[in-house]
Amino acid sequence: MIESMLVLSTGNLTEATCNRWLPECDYPAYEKSEYGWFVYVVEPDYDLPADLLACMALARDRHCCWIMFDRDAPPAAELPSYDW
Repeated sequence: MIESMLVLSTGNLTEATCNRWLPECDYPAYEKSEYGWFVYVVEPDYDLPADLLACMALARDRHCCWIMFDRDAPPAAELPSYDW
């Protein structure tokens, strides 16, 4: 099976979500070396940070099952970006 993956910048997440929430969550999120994450896209009824929910909404609109957050990816214009 092949799954689609949306590539977003870590700058589309707040520093708190990226560096504190994701490492501690019991949710399908996996570190991508030192500078990113692979995050499974779920339905919007999960209790997730607002910035992550917005990223997942974009991923669902594009029919993607995963998001790869990478520090070198450009921020998505459709989403807020955070300078940290």
